[in-house]
Amino acid sequence: MPSLADYNRLSQDELISGIYDNIITESELAPFLQFSGHEGNAFLYDRESTLPTSATTTVGATLTDATMTTTQTSRSLAQLYVQIPLNQFALQTKGNVNDQKALHLAKMAKSLSRKLEDLLITGDPGSNAEEPEGLTSLLIADSRLLMADDGSTPSTITGAETELTADRLDAMIDLVEQGKPDFLMMNKTMRRKVTSLARATGSGIVLNSSEMFGHQYVMYNGIPIVINDYITNAETYENTSGWPSSTATTIYAVKTGEEKQGWTIKHNGAVMTPEVQDIGIKFDKNERLYRMIVYLNSYLPSKLSCAGLAGIDSAA
Repeated sequence: MPSLADYNRLSQDELISGIYDNIITESELAPFLQFSGHEGNAFLYDRESTLPTSATTTVGATLTDATMTTTQTSRSLAQLYVQIPLNQFALQTKGNVNDQKALHLAKMAKSLSRKLEDLLITGDPGSNAEEPEGLTSLLIADSRLLMADDGSTPSTITGAETELTADRLDAMIDLVEQGKPDFLMMNKTMRRKVTSLARATGSGIVLNSSEMFGHQYVMYNGIPIVINDYITNAETYENTSGWPSSTATTIYAVKTGEEKQGWTIKHNGAVMTPEVQDIGIKFDKNERLYRMIVYLNSYLPSKLSCAGLAGIDSAA
């Protein structure tokens, strides 16, 4: 619960930026995310396993039937929440300049949005069943991480960190099929390394910039670079024994949205503007409890829509 000193401070300074912070103005990733509503608490999806076999024939020949197969996968929605008790005395007596309730609800929304952006990358239900599936975990399951040291795409991630090269980066981008990815996602350390590669004489890398969604994005050969600082520089790829004392990080190439069979957030109820639950007055304190909660998980309709370059040495 906030202290009376917190309420005093917030009461004295006008909330210049407005009541609710807009997540899209803060996050470079948020404008690219694609959401799909769902009514239940879990969902099933089918993935193409094998296509029907095409063949050639001649006049009068007997034709052979072909079949296709799919694999069905289920995923449960995770629950992300934040709640805070607000003192009724402070709400009533310290709201002369700012609406104390609105101030705290705005910060709750900001906290929830940051937790969501974190877990969309790092979520690992294999280690914590309560977490949604993060992009790293999804790519590991599909063997879609190209290793920076040897160019392999192993199902069990092992190896050693190595310096970023343009050849490896381009090879990873080429793993995404049916056109260019919507964006490359990396942390600021990797953006500096990409910039350094572009400065090298004869690199062939074209870096320019473009304004989209109110942000200025650097473009790598025409692909926007999205900065996400929840991508760690000490990645273990769910395999701490394989990556001890890691300085590894990852660059992702991503398509989003079900129409592209790309990375999609399934949710029940509102996400970007989460519902505010007024729980009511606590029976033993002069506090009113407020909660925000969202129900969601992420999935890849097709593994060919996303890839990652893993094991890049962030310290080199």
